[in-house]
Amino acid sequence: MTALGIEISNLSHRYPGTRRSEARQALKEISLQIRPGERLVFLGPNGSGKTTLMRILMTSLSPQSGTVRMGDLDLVRDVSRIRRQLGVVFQRPALDGAMTVAENLRAAARLYGLSGADLRERIDGYLCGSGLEDRRKELVKNLSGGLSRRVELIKALLPKPRILILDEPTSGLDPVARRGFWEQIEAERRERELIVLVTTHLMDEAEQCDRVAILHQGELMTCGEPGRLRAEMGAEVLVVQGEDLEALAGEMEELFQVDCNIVEGALRITLSQEISLDRLRLEFGNRIRSLSLSHPSLDDVFVDLTGQHLESPLSIGLGGSGD
Repeated sequence: MTALGIEISNLSHRYPGTRRSEARQALKEISLQIRPGERLVFLGPNGSGKTTLMRILMTSLSPQSGTVRMGDLDLVRDVSRIRRQLGVVFQRPALDGAMTVAENLRAAARLYGLSGADLRERIDGYLCGSGLEDRRKELVKNLSGGLSRRVELIKALLPKPRILILDEPTSGLDPVARRGFWEQIEAERRERELIVLVTTHLMDEAEQCDRVAILHQGELMTCGEPGRLRAEMGAEVLVVQGEDLEALAGEMEELFQVDCNIVEGALRITLSQEISLDRLRLEFGNRIRSLSLSHPSLDDVFVDLTGQHLESPLSIGLGGSGD
């Protein structure tokens, strides 16, 4: 089978105004090439356009201008054929809790036109590979969150898609369940050149992707390997541990005219900005527990490009109107 890539060219989308809201440009001339077998994450604050972009890629929203090609298929002209290449795991559960694991999978398979020995072989293989073989007769409502997400993933993988779209796939899962979910996806990627497109608010998951695409106000700000994006920031980051970080950040920003970002319980200040460490200790020494230097993180890159922190996902996900 010929390797399939995605080429997005000058993609734009505008939502018309209503009596309650003004017209809004959700995407502005987005161009991006996605390689066969690539795991690419889209990051962006709420309203950045990432939800609109993902909805276009999963064919639930038609592009207004620009083109999207998946292999030799055009997203508008060949939409039915493209849908047969897609698997989607939504942020919101899409399983029937009153049905068993096997019943949910068989019901989904019928929508793909799968049946007979081939279907039984696929279901058996995925259940065995994901550690769910002994859960096939269990009601989905009795499964843990992590196991339910694995069933969702199996459902998306049943038709052997060439593009897998994941909307906040591990939101709410514990670290063990998250690791098991991604191990299952990586096994599928190794077997064939499966493209995996992800939205997440978890930076550690973004770090594991081949490339990171950051969107802001409808524009693609950057796209590159996580290590390269961090290296391009150049300057080290001053990490400040202290009391009442929000108040401390506000006072430091006013005094030194710098940007202070609170990430994982600490203030982070990029040292490309003018700041006197001696004066910092003089003015705030009694409120600071420790100072240290750190290399830029992906959080720092994100804040530097967007001026915002990466927020937890909106509950509407890809199924709603979103950004």
